[in-house]
Amino acid sequence: MLYYLNNFFIFSIFGYIFETTMFALIGLHNKSGFLYLPWTPFYGTGIIIINLLRDYVSKLDISNTKKHVILAISLFFILSLLEWLGGTILTYLHGYPLWSYEVVPLHIGRYISIPTSILWVIMSYLYLFLVKGLVDKIIKKIPKFITIIFSLVFFVDFILTMIKLFGIMVSY
Repeated sequence: MLYYLNNFFIFSIFGYIFETTMFALIGLHNKSGFLYLPWTPFYGTGIIIINLLRDYVSKLDISNTKKHVILAISLFFILSLLEWLGGTILTYLHGYPLWSYEVVPLHIGRYISIPTSILWVIMSYLYLFLVKGLVDKIIKKIPKFITIIFSLVFFVDFILTMIKLFGIMVSY
């Protein structure tokens, strides 16, 4: 459990940095993520999905080639679904879309495009073969209390964001 939580936090923060950098490079002034603190939980969720899918597919009693085909196709569809859910949820929460692939060739609605979904699969494989080993070594060194602190901070950030977005009044 701690392994997945630490992956979630590392890649939620990495996702925030990645998006912020991309926005800066293309000249957009969009804010990455929707929480107060600098993390984008959809990336953290994506990493958990990638790890779980890889673990599941690696246990199948089939050839490695078939495992990679199944993994790539599964990643394509499941990460596309995650992106669609993220776009839909964030549009609902904010009242306007935070991104749109409608200008990207082969887009499927506002939040999915085939080229972007292929890019997510490529990035998933880069993670699995180039980054995962290093991240796993880092995660092994993270003390349990740090994970607990991050979990509490994330929970408070999420609650405060929901209070702000839904205008919930807190009274004593």
